[in-house]
Amino acid sequence: MRLGWGVVSVTMAELLRLNPVQIGLVLTLFYIGYMTSSIPWGALIDRFGPSKAILVSGTLSSAVILMLFLANTFTQILLLYLMAGFLTAGLFPSAMKIASYSTQEKVHSRVAMLESAAPIVLIALSAASPLIITHWRTFYLAIFLALLTASLSSIGLKVVSSKYARPKSVLMNLRVAKAVAIRAGELWGSWGTSSWLLPFLVLYDGIKGILPVLLFFIYSLGQLISIFLASVLPKSIGERKVIEISLTAFIVCDFLAAILLKDTLLLFPIFLALGISSFLYRPPTDVLIIKIMGNEYAGTSMGYANAVSQLGSMVAPIFVGFAISISPILGVLSLALGPLISLIILYMI
Repeated sequence: MRLGWGVVSVTMAELLRLNPVQIGLVLTLFYIGYMTSSIPWGALIDRFGPSKAILVSGTLSSAVILMLFLANTFTQILLLYLMAGFLTAGLFPSAMKIASYSTQEKVHSRVAMLESAAPIVLIALSAASPLIITHWRTFYLAIFLALLTASLSSIGLKVVSSKYARPKSVLMNLRVAKAVAIRAGELWGSWGTSSWLLPFLVLYDGIKGILPVLLFFIYSLGQLISIFLASVLPKSIGERKVIEISLTAFIVCDFLAAILLKDTLLLFPIFLALGISSFLYRPPTDVLIIKIMGNEYAGTSMGYANAVSQLGSMVAPIFVGFAISISPILGVLSLALGPLISLIILYMI
């Protein structure tokens, strides 16, 4: 649903006459809901277990997505994305709670496999984007059915709860706070790029035909490749080094994309590298956060991380939209702002 807006917005911009700021505002509302509920969701996950949280969060979220199938106005879309953000915030920390009970040797690969969901969805979205743009209501109906089915499958899942975990010990940990701030800058780069790449190429860069879809696909493929790298590199060079390399590469690729915006063929290798670097930092950062507090606090830690770090996801779409309204090149360059701040904070840990 979240990543799909980067495709659906192409249709909505034409149907509802949306400007760049309005396009970005939809995901900003989603992340406002996501942020405000993430810490309570995290505490509930540790207290009652991820199975119950997935069941409640998933079934209620699917009902909201079904309402998007019937939406007809921009206001309805805004309110439904806000509600969806509030309700879906229980899913990712629940999954991380389950993955945190892996052995030291397997935790990196399992977290990477878990986070491969986003790149896989991007690949599917890029391949199906022409159909989604035309049949956007069917797209929301498909998401509703998929999420409802996945949520019901959590019944009977057995994962130990942490009844005596104290959320305050997570919230007061300075190392966690710095890692979460790094994650916020990372999400600025990841979701700012994912939500704006296709609509930018189609609506503001003037690239016609199948080329925008192919570039979006190459970027998505890069994110998928990053999952494999994130499962093996931290074991050999450590989480911190992987994060550092990935952030630096993202900043370089973003500046190259801005310089070579009209050289379409050169954008293909740049977008592949941008896709890899835009997600390579995610799994090692999440593993680092869990390691600091231990798996007993995995739900609260990831809930806290989601609450604060989603500032990057929330602000980036509308900030980039505002920057694009001033200058398209400025919009591209603004994607590197979050990763640059993250890189600075990384050297302070």
